[in-house]
Amino acid sequence: ADAAGPVPPPDLPAAQLALLGVLDGGSLTVVESAALLELPVSAVRVLAAHLIDRGLVRARPPIPDAVPPAPDLLERVADGLRALKL
Repeated sequence: ADAAGPVPPPDLPAAQLALLGVLDGGSLTVVESAALLELPVSAVRVLAAHLIDRGLVRARPPIPDAVPPAPDLLERVADGLRALKL
């Protein structure tokens, strides 16, 4: 999730305000946010859902994993690095 709005409403609970604080100026995963707030991931999910519902943060799907390089490419890179050491 990442912060979407500049000014939080005055009735925002302290825990949601704290989550907005850690998201200020960037994007974090729920797990990263939970670690910074020292809260369980399940609690941060609930807090984030409330903030999303109020339009204060945006959520996006995870970035897909990159395709691993072909083993022969890795072998050629290793060979090239070994050749540089000579």
